[in-house]
Amino acid sequence: MPRAVWRRWVSAAVMAAGAGLAAAAPAAAAQTTVDCNADPSALQPVITAASAGDTLLVRGTCTGNFTIDKNLTLIGLKPAVLDGTQTGTTVTVTNGAQVELKSLTITNGSGFNGGGIVNNSGSTLTLYDSTVSYSTAINAGGGIFNDDNSTVVLDRSTVRNNTTSPGNGGGIFNAVNSALTLHDSRIKDNTAGSIGAIYNYGGTVTLDRSTVRDNTSASDTGGIYNNANGVLVLIDSKVTHNTANNGNGGGIYNDNTVTLIDSKVTDNTANNGIGGGIYNDDKVTLDHSKVSGNTPDNCAPSGSVPGCTG
Repeated sequence: MPRAVWRRWVSAAVMAAGAGLAAAAPAAAAQTTVDCNADPSALQPVITAASAGDTLLVRGTCTGNFTIDKNLTLIGLKPAVLDGTQTGTTVTVTNGAQVELKSLTITNGSGFNGGGIVNNSGSTLTLYDSTVSYSTAINAGGGIFNDDNSTVVLDRSTVRNNTTSPGNGGGIFNAVNSALTLHDSRIKDNTAGSIGAIYNYGGTVTLDRSTVRDNTSASDTGGIYNNANGVLVLIDSKVTHNTANNGNGGGIYNDNTVTLIDSKVTDNTANNGIGGGIYNDDKVTLDHSKVSGNTPDNCAPSGSVPGCTG
């Protein structure tokens, strides 16, 4: 069983009007264009100076390690890239901020937890039409580290080619009491010492019309690991062609509750282990779902997943 050792590192304006006081409307949120083609280091100063609720339009490749501690929306004017230059986590969301990143590539980050993105405790991050790629963590979450009591939503987005070594969750790490939701999104080609794609450490993970594929672990769990306090739900989604190279659970490794609705777990592999499709140590429910073509077997231990055969 994989083991994780990880650490965390509108105001009202009032103005006098005649004999009385009248409340003025809040100032409209600003929209600012940041041209990183002209200055690659321009983005963080603009983030720092922005007011909560502002929108930043990002052009070109912005280099640095970006910290967002207020409610902001960043929209890429394609192509737009946030490049961490392997000097730290590329994007850190903190202070309970609600942040939207749209049409951006977040890449080339590195950290102990969260190479591409760290979403710190109490914060909410939404990715639209964005990619998190080619980032590395030592301990957990090569692409994204979603800290405890936090929320990450991926909508039409991709997490790919990230690495956690020697730790867990090459693509995404979802911590205790946190929520991770994927809509029309892809987790692919990530690698880890353990758990190639998604490590649900103790939160809730929901995949809707999404795919987890071609992820690799050096030990247990090529695709998704759902630990003893986690809840995993797949709706019209696929877990396919993932590989656990020296352990159990090629596609999914479950220690608590997994529900698959109109979903497929196919063509995954557990080398030197069992549960090529699903390794189940608690409860898996298949609702109009298919587990097939996995190696060396579809589900293990035998009989642990009702409706899974072969």
